Amino acid sequence: MNRFAPLIRHRGLLIAAGVFILFGIWAVYLSPWSARAMEARLGAAAEAGLERVGEQGWAVVEMRGQRAIISGYAPSEDARARAVRAVRQADWAGGAVAGGVTRVVDETRLALPEAGLALRADLDRNALVVRGFAPDPGAASRVEEIARVLIADADVFLEESAGQMPDGWEAAVRLLLGELVRLEEGTAFLLDEGLALAGFAGSIQTGESVAGGMMSPPPPFGSAAHVRAGNTVFAAPLRSVALCDLLVQAALGPDGSALEARLPISPDAVEALAEAGSAFSRCQRGELVITTPSRSGTAIAEGLMSPLIAGGADPLRLMVRASGPAGETGVTLEVIARGGAEDVSEAS
Repeated sequence: MNRFAPLIRHRGLLIAAGVFILFGIWAVYLSPWSARAMEARLGAAAEAGLERVGEQGWAVVEMRGQRAIISGYAPSEDARARAVRAVRQADWAGGAVAGGVTRVVDETRLALPEAGLALRADLDRNALVVRGFAPDPGAASRVEEIARVLIADADVFLEESAGQMPDGWEAAVRLLLGELVRLEEGTAFLLDEGLALAGFAGSIQTGESVAGGMMSPPPPFGSAAHVRAGNTVFAAPLRSVALCDLLVQAALGPDGSALEARLPISPDAVEALAEAGSAFSRCQRGELVITTPSRSGTAIAEGLMSPLIAGGADPLRLMVRASGPAGETGVTLEVIARGGAEDVSEAS
């Protein structure tokens, strides 16, 4: 018996084990099929997918193995959906074994590059709903706390925005919600550096107090209010077109902001339009533009004018845009500066 046989055998096993370990290192870290190479390939495919759909400017994708994580501030919900879909479809479905993307994690947030930090609150029979955007998670939590101190079961839906928080933003939110909950029902908006509140008060005293409270916003905010108590309206004249538009939107209320393009106009819409006309009567500048779907023509607009005029809107400052965006089914109202709208005919 060869006394060196065990040593040769053990050395052979050691060599085989070493070769196996080296192969494993090569396969995992260096080969074209390695985890690192697969991650790089999937990352490149995801970047190419984002570029193909035109969302590479804001969306950032990071690969962690075969899991893709998308982050960044999306300019719109559609852009967000396109980015997620592009990354999901960037490489074949493969899976964990075959080497495709196994999961897409959406960590994107919605940005408001034009509107900034928008917030809306609706009050109806002690039910308060607050929705919109906050500059950071801490601010969102504080707004939720403010709302639930005022009404314990308030519903708050806030998303973080890329907008910058102006000085006094939280004080403005506190003022807006604090005055709103004193009403029987109403709607309030915060947009950029503007505040607007419209609604119905249970008494003359409350109506006057709420409207007066809204007239002292924290700087640099401007404000507008239109509070009805019975037949009395508390409001101040407005020269700001932006605030006028915000006030008209608030006066339309939660059910009037997306009017249906059909005749006859519903009773609820007639009431909302009358309040919008009353709010617009306080605006010293601007025209009120009614935009309707093209298939409805001016018939809908004419049907909307009567309650607007009955509410106090000057018919010479009502304008009609008889063609909305493709696929649009609703009617919108917007206060603009003269000459600020295209393809608009002035109503007589």
